[in-house]
Formats: sequence, structure tokens, C-alpha cells
Amino acid sequence: MANGRTPGAPHTTGMTLQVYVPANDARVARDYYSRLFGREPEFAPHDDFFEWAPIASQECWFQVAGSHEAAALTNRVRFRVTDLSAAIEFLDGTGIRHSDPSQLPGVVAFVDFDDPWGNRLGYYEDLVPSGEQPEYRGTSVNDPSQFRDF
Repeated sequence: MANGRTPGAPHTTGMTLQVYVPANDARVARDYYSRLFGREPEFAPHDDFFEWAPIASQECWFQVAGSHEAAALTNRVRFRVTDLSAAIEFLDGTGIRHSDPSQLPGVVAFVDFDDPWGNRLGYYEDLVPSGEQPEYRGTSVNDPSQFRDF
């Protein structure tokens, strides 16, 4: 492996994540995600397909597409924020129901919520810079005793 990469593996330069909503809810989804991201989509080539770039200056896209066979995303997508308390105030102010905030001490704090179609979302705040976070060897992310209220 040269430079930690498997020979022949493609060099990726960005990513796109797509969530689906029922086709007849596309306009409502555009309004919901425009409010969530604080702006209209950067790209909307169709009446039922919208893209936001949630990370400035990065080739990273969050797409919302209307589909007649829409199924909610079962994995959670959390967006990094610089102030989790302010993000929670935003959720409360817009009426978006969310989990109680939690944290893995010395690593991350987060809150989870779902969009109206069941797509699993959330916000997280790094408590210390990446690379300086402690590791919890011999423990499990499934062990609730590792976490505490934020």
C-alpha cells in the first residue's frame, strides 16, 4: 500500500448523499431543507430534485429527491456545528422534535432528529479538535454508560 491507499483504488474527491421523500411532497421537502440549511438549494435541476452543499468549499452534496418509491434513510446523517446549544435552540424555535443532547466526554456532543419523512438526521459538535480526542479502547459505542447528558 503506497501512502496508505490500496493500489488501484480510485482517488475520491467528494461525496454525495441522497435522501428520498414521497414525490408529491417534493415542494414541502424543499421548504423543510431550505429552512434546515438556512438557504435555498444550490442546484435544483428538476421540480423534485434539490442539492445543498452543507460544507463550504467542499465537493460534498446533500440531495433530496422525490420518488414514488421513497424509503426513509435508515442510517443517521449528522451535520457538524460549532455550537450545539445554538443548534438545539434553532430546532426548538422551528418546532423540530429532537432527542436529548448527549456526549461522549472529551470527544463529541450530539443531538438527533428526523425529517418529516423519517430520514434520520442530527447535529454534532466536536468537543476537542480532531486528532486530539481520547480513544476509549475496550469499550463499545453500544454501551450507554460511556455517554452522558450534554
